[in-house]
Amino acid sequence: MSNLKDYDRGRNDGLAMALRIVESDGIEGLRREIKFRGVTGIHTTLAKKELDQASKQIKEMTLDTMIVLAVATLHDEFDFGQKRCQRFMDRLELKAGCLIDDLATWPDYIKAIKDEIGLELSIRENL
Repeated sequence: MSNLKDYDRGRNDGLAMALRIVESDGIEGLRREIKFRGVTGIHTTLAKKELDQASKQIKEMTLDTMIVLAVATLHDEFDFGQKRCQRFMDRLELKAGCLIDDLATWPDYIKAIKDEIGLELSIRENL
């Protein structure tokens, strides 16, 4: 009986989400959503716009925490002061912007680091 209730709840959630998408983006928006889900395999009650907003907040928080950790390390270990830390943060923001604007990719940065300074880096994948 519980499985039937879960199925009905999922169907109703899906219909409600489809209605929200059609109301905000029209039938073409619903078609894009269906294509997005087919390509990514994402199954959730959140629409792509809602997922994008949630992931944007997660990315921003991740970047902020990474900057705090990097600046603390640069100051503690390498005696970077305010000016050098600010230069680091400005350059990091520029490079992050290149990723966001699709002017560079993670593989581009990884290859440049390997070619220029010989460090082999990788990004772990969540499978």
